Amino acid sequence: MTTKPSSLHRDATTSITLSDAISNPVPLGKQLGRGGEGSVYEVENDPALVAKVYHKTPLSDEQVAKLQALACCWSGPLEAISAWPRSMLFDPIKRKPCGLLMTKLMSARPLHELYGTTNRRRHFPDVGWHHLVLAARNTAAAFQTMHSSGIVVGDVNQGNLLVDNQMCVRMIDCDSFQVSQNGRKFNCPVGTPHFTPPELQSQRLREVERTANHDRFGMAVLMFHLLFVGRHPFAGRFRGQGDMSIEKAIAERRFAFSKNREATLVDPPPASLLLEDLPPGLGELFEAAFRWGDSSARARPDPMAWIEQLELLLKRRATCSVDPLHIYSNHLSKCPWCRIEDAGGPPFFGASGATSAISENRLARLHDKVALMREPQFPALSPTRIALPRLAPLKRMKARPKWTAPDTAAAVLVAGCATCLIGAFTPYVGVLIAGAAAAVAGAGYMLFSQPCRGRRKSVVNYLKWLANAQDGLARRAQSIAAGHQQRELAFRRSKEELDDDLKGYRAEGDQLRRAILQRGDLQKSDFLRGFLVRDSYTQIPGMTTSHVTLLESFGVESASDIEQLKLYGIPSIDSEMTMELLQWRTGVERSFVFDTEHSQTLAQMRVDGDAAAKRFKVSMARKILTGADRLDVLVDIRKAELARNLAQYDDLVGQWNKVAKQLADFQNGRRPLERWLNRWPAMIAGLAFGAPAVGYLLHLMVS
Repeated sequence: MTTKPSSLHRDATTSITLSDAISNPVPLGKQLGRGGEGSVYEVENDPALVAKVYHKTPLSDEQVAKLQALACCWSGPLEAISAWPRSMLFDPIKRKPCGLLMTKLMSARPLHELYGTTNRRRHFPDVGWHHLVLAARNTAAAFQTMHSSGIVVGDVNQGNLLVDNQMCVRMIDCDSFQVSQNGRKFNCPVGTPHFTPPELQSQRLREVERTANHDRFGMAVLMFHLLFVGRHPFAGRFRGQGDMSIEKAIAERRFAFSKNREATLVDPPPASLLLEDLPPGLGELFEAAFRWGDSSARARPDPMAWIEQLELLLKRRATCSVDPLHIYSNHLSKCPWCRIEDAGGPPFFGASGATSAISENRLARLHDKVALMREPQFPALSPTRIALPRLAPLKRMKARPKWTAPDTAAAVLVAGCATCLIGAFTPYVGVLIAGAAAAVAGAGYMLFSQPCRGRRKSVVNYLKWLANAQDGLARRAQSIAAGHQQRELAFRRSKEELDDDLKGYRAEGDQLRRAILQRGDLQKSDFLRGFLVRDSYTQIPGMTTSHVTLLESFGVESASDIEQLKLYGIPSIDSEMTMELLQWRTGVERSFVFDTEHSQTLAQMRVDGDAAAKRFKVSMARKILTGADRLDVLVDIRKAELARNLAQYDDLVGQWNKVAKQLADFQNGRRPLERWLNRWPAMIAGLAFGAPAVGYLLHLMVS
């Protein structure tokens, strides 16, 4: 049976009334949202409810059966933690199922807007880290309720959960969940790769029966997102060869924050909490959920284990003495958020545009780090390092090679030629004839015998292979040199930007105030923060959700974060993707309009100079330290890349040298006379016929 677009969707002038399972009318109000499968509407006579109407009807028998099963599963506990379907909705004319009736979730926002720093500052400005811990606890409680009801979420992802200002978490889009009724199981047909456990990566999820253990992996990723303020547990810097996508890292169980990094070969992104910043019990739960080399048969931590540890963390939290916005586990002796900020990382908590507490101590620590910052040095590439190999001259052998038939032929040819020349000066023509016969006989053997022909062919084959290989080496060397030069130019441009920032940072007096006016540009920064990469990634060529998650894990969330230096060292973000991101930011900037009424003058800056200077110094110090860190990463990446390229080049040179040695060994195994004569057939023939001819002419002249 084919599907067709539903005729039930209302427009501005049409009112549609559906009916529920017991034929009560359900009049649709305004549309609240539209997704891939259906649209959500208000219910006019009950503001506490919403109706989801599917785009395509009639629904298949499988869909109808699943919707019936969902409605039958409704309960008070499920209602408390989700927008669980209360009833099926029907076309009042044909009495065909067309949608679902469910509770409306008030004043709640997608969960990723809580743990993403830019959105959190906008929508949850007063939230601290302990609120994220509470949201994580409530997320675990929601999964516990689902699993206790025999329901598997299946497609766990950040878009399936909403959170309100009280940190209450509720699930939505429940019609995709895996449910059972009367022994019949209705699978979840979809999945989100970044939340899919290793054993299910690359599988056809529509055909897979999910389990609570599969859900526990996705739940642990959500826990990690919340506690680590947007970082993904499998997004980090891979120390092996090639790119490591999040999906591949999950499949290979390379937990980026694991304590066993010698095995995972992945380091956490910069400016991140570490697993050691959590209480040991929580760290062990993450290790168990993402365990390196673990089999899929082992059960991952269940929601109750998370609830216990998270509630314990809420009771055992400490407040930073330097910045009251910094909340952390009291098992630590020092504030981890100060550690991140003192190393040049961003302030994660506070309202949009706000900065963390700027004490003289913090400013001094940042200043010391800037003063001690070493200048990144791009790896050098000497032209001699990629010089082409050359054939070495043959060495004089201590032991003379064994005498062979080709050597005899060469000797006969030379002796015949010499006899022809000697015979020219004697009265006996027979000497000349004997010499000519010897020369022709020796030359004939050298030209047509298998041993001599084989030797010539071997030398030709060796030389041909070496010439072709050397051409390939020349192209490879040129490619390495050109690529290195191009990357060095990009590095130097970024280094110049860093030097400009350092110059502004070190400015004093009116020069400093002018730098603040020129560089502050708070209006533009606030404007750019309103454009999230996640919301606009489809406008950026080549950008995928995997790239978005990687960028967010490295602190790049909005157009304001997109800077050349910030993008260096992020896995999978190559030069082309960097260019696309910078072009997107440039396009966003074009719509910015500067409001002169809210700008500052140099005179105003003199009045509020001290506070403004502190804010500027801290901001610039963080930018400089972050930029220097990214340049260091870039240098390390380029060193590793250059080492790989040179290693490949050396392998090819090694092959060339091996063949060149084989040629040298082959040539050294021949006597010099035969080796010199048996190079070109034309030379052999020329000697065989030229020497008698010259001898005969000389004989005529002498006679």
